[in-house]
Amino acid sequence: MTKFLIIFILLSVNMTFGQAIQNGLILPEERDNQEICCIYAPKEGFTIYNQPDGEIIGKLTRDVKQNTGDQSNYRIYYVDFKTKTDTQIDLQHFEQIGYEIWALKYAEKSNGFVKLRYDERNLWLKENDIITAGFELVDWQTFLSDNVENLLGFYANDPGLNLREQPSTDSKIIKTLKGETHQISPTKEHEGLWTKVKVIINKEHPCRTDFKEEENIIQELEGWIKIIDDNGQPNVWYYSRGC
Repeated sequence: MTKFLIIFILLSVNMTFGQAIQNGLILPEERDNQEICCIYAPKEGFTIYNQPDGEIIGKLTRDVKQNTGDQSNYRIYYVDFKTKTDTQIDLQHFEQIGYEIWALKYAEKSNGFVKLRYDERNLWLKENDIITAGFELVDWQTFLSDNVENLLGFYANDPGLNLREQPSTDSKIIKTLKGETHQISPTKEHEGLWTKVKVIINKEHPCRTDFKEEENIIQELEGWIKIIDDNGQPNVWYYSRGC
């Protein structure tokens, strides 16, 4: 293998992984504070920029005059400083990560800023503002591994995921994981886009069975899956609200 080919391969791997970690969630460091529930955002909101190192154009906040009542924690508004308008952002633009808990999603990182997509617009948040507010950027791979105990389980997106012996598409396939009876538990062992996982294959989904836990298990496996795709989005899904 020539020197130039080795350099090309290393650059390709780094570019792919760099792209992958561009996507994730904005989460509070302390998640029990009722002032930041139920859409995770600081009480004072987030300042919005038009581009990295650009102009301040607005704010994401729940602190607007019309946000009243016992459902106010479930509403966040984009306050446009130029038009002087307050627009509620629909929950579909957030990620539900727990029972009645939603988080902001970021889709790109650039020069100390992260990008949010809303109504075909790019809204930029400064990373230092996020940290100062007591929040952090958590990429999808880390989020999935950190929440094994908090969520019911993870399941492969259609059409399925190949569980392999090693973190490579050239490695032997142990099993193709499909459907709700193949329960995936990520570990904290990662190689690029790959994560080592433990898999329980059940007779029936744990939420919809009369079997005892031990009776419901057909097989237990370990291996590697490409837990996020080349765009940095999860290759697995989960029940955010539990059973």
